[in-house]
Amino acid sequence: RDSPESPLHLTLRTNRLPSFQSTSGLETTELAHMYASIHIRARVSGSPGACAGMFTYLTDEQESDIEILTRDERNTVRATNQPGVDPNGKVIPEASTPITITQPGGSDVGSWTEWNDYQLNWLPGRSEWLINGISKLNKTYGVPTQPSNIQIRLWSDGSQWPGNMTVGGLATLDIEWIDLVYNTSREAPGATCERVCTIDNFARDPRPQTASGTVRNIPMRASVLALVLWPLWAAISL
Repeated sequence: RDSPESPLHLTLRTNRLPSFQSTSGLETTELAHMYASIHIRARVSGSPGACAGMFTYLTDEQESDIEILTRDERNTVRATNQPGVDPNGKVIPEASTPITITQPGGSDVGSWTEWNDYQLNWLPGRSEWLINGISKLNKTYGVPTQPSNIQIRLWSDGSQWPGNMTVGGLATLDIEWIDLVYNTSREAPGATCERVCTIDNFARDPRPQTASGTVRNIPMRASVLALVLWPLWAAISL
């Protein structure tokens, strides 16, 4: 990490070899997340032809993404709700929107090679994308409506979307921390929710705080999870 706060981060890598492309990723194990706020501090570097994605996923039609393409300009991030093409293969203009990396103060001079805070809010009927705490885009097209899992991946397959990485090329996605808040679409037998927590009001401290109402007006059905990598820490409030 480029600051004295922590010397550690998690690195995902994709590498183009002569006969195949290696990829890497993380994902939740259950398809039970129904609305979520995904917040990640990350940076990307390396050869053109890779895609760093942070997204909700059930099917190719039930998916919401933050994506960084290493073939793009270094201040450009893609905000996408699927599907991106219609049944005839025609691109749907509302699906994917380029947004610029904004630094605190409102200057569009950021780069995805530097540490930035990326956030995707999956809300009922609306998706919101934020960079460094600044809301960049709201979208009502293609908002997922079914329970999904959450994934972070760095990949390339030589297709038109990421581009074709040259043999010997390498790209990395460094992750300093992840905050994940979500509703679950199912409840544990006999479980009751006695309080609701929020992680919106902290300054670099991810401990959940008791809230008097729901988080971002989303009904909390079972649990709120705040997860931070490096240091690894998790808290669950039921």
